[in-house]
Amino acid sequence: MDLIHAKVDQLKDSLEGKIDFVGQDIAEQRAKWLLWSSALVAFVVGAALQSVRLSLGIFATGFLATLALVLPPLPAYTAHPVKWLDTLDDFGEPLLPAPELGAAGGATGAAATAETRKDR
Repeated sequence: MDLIHAKVDQLKDSLEGKIDFVGQDIAEQRAKWLLWSSALVAFVVGAALQSVRLSLGIFATGFLATLALVLPPLPAYTAHPVKWLDTLDDFGEPLLPAPELGAAGGATGAAATAETRKDR
């Protein structure tokens, strides 16, 4: 049973497709360009040969090619990772790491200064 859960988790991770904001813009521009160009080619060829079936086939091929190029998380879509800001406390300062307990059981170091700052 654990093997099945591991395989499902692995499949879910591979299909998730995390991309950054710049990658979203690149994917959107590529999708627009590919869809418009395939629609134009499909229209011209379909009109020239008087075939709706051929026109729809060309557009469907362009649509599938667009899906193949835009859906996978390519390195170009993940090249600009988001750098998150530090979490701030009530005073607008970055949160300090978890307090360390000294030998006497009290907080030491940075946690002690955070406690004295709150007492002010």
